[in-house]
Amino acid sequence: MALEACVEARNEGRELEREGKEILTNAAKDSPELKIAMETWKEIKFEFDTVDKLDVVNR
Repeated sequence: MALEACVEARNEGRELEREGKEILTNAAKDSPELKIAMETWKEIKFEFDTVDKLDVVNR
């Protein structure tokens, strides 16, 4: 559920780093499991580099 919410938000042009907690909180309204996970882990951070960067060739 969390992954689907994040992918959907990204596809809508939302900024996951800034809006991630709000996105997941809204998704948790429809998912008791996600709600429990969020209550367990408390803090939500998006601190990962993107993995879909283009390779740059240095000349």
